Amino acid sequence: MNRILKVDNLKIKFKNDLILNNISLSLNAGDVYALVGINGSGKTTLLSSLAGLLSPTSGNIFIEEKLNQFNQTSMSFQPTSFYAHLTGNDNVRLLSPDPQRALNILKKLDLTTSQIMKKKVKTLSFGQKQRLGIAIALSKNAKVYLLDEPTNGLDIYSYNKLVEVIHEMSNQGCCFVIASHEWDVIEKCCNRLGMIINGRIEKELDISDYNNDVQPKLIQIKVNAEFSTNELLELDEVRNANRLDRFSWQITLNQNCTFESFQDSLRQKNVSINEWITLNHVQEWESIYNQLIEEGNND
Repeated sequence: MNRILKVDNLKIKFKNDLILNNISLSLNAGDVYALVGINGSGKTTLLSSLAGLLSPTSGNIFIEEKLNQFNQTSMSFQPTSFYAHLTGNDNVRLLSPDPQRALNILKKLDLTTSQIMKKKVKTLSFGQKQRLGIAIALSKNAKVYLLDEPTNGLDIYSYNKLVEVIHEMSNQGCCFVIASHEWDVIEKCCNRLGMIINGRIEKELDISDYNNDVQPKLIQIKVNAEFSTNELLELDEVRNANRLDRFSWQITLNQNCTFESFQDSLRQKNVSINEWITLNHVQEWESIYNQLIEEGNND
């Protein structure tokens, strides 16, 4: 695999606060990496450091095996970053390394391109500014594209077109890091997922594994009797168990077992299942993430 980005033990401190704590990451050509985290978890700080906008306290960032090669990164503009009293066209000419490419991308994302280009940016809607910023960022011929909540303010048309553009560009040999809180965006755009909690990437998932149906299954059940977590984990079929309330559980079943065999094992303990559902991929990822947040808050 052609590795594009490597981050080694990245730390960033502001005064006495550790904002990023030993972040390590490796992305190959074609990777679209989702970065999920609540406000204040370090998402934007990590993107800014990858773009070379913030200097790390310690650690290294390699792009195509070269240290700090930030000219090969491009980060999406926030709506507040434009020259508000100039037109969209003026902003494209001033901020984009390839104005024609920016215009072509904007035409894909927005049915009102002519309005955006002619009007002063201060008169544009948030969504129009968002599309303009994305188009300028993606117009650069870079290896690493950094998008911070790119679907905020987008309508369904622009959202679907952005997904297409990301897939087209990643297939040409670059990679993306996308900070987002929208699970459907992650499912459609990304092949990898990192969950950042308190400045650390606590868990990574290979989304392609879920699409290939090789990951363990997450189910939610309600039973007729109370029993302990240890009793559940003793069962061969159970990989992980999380109590929701007195009689309800989220259970991760081992990959090779069936729901029927799990149900039979419970019956041998005189426990029956009253209700059950299989959670889809997005529900499973969200459940894993919420559990990590709870564990982080309890530390």
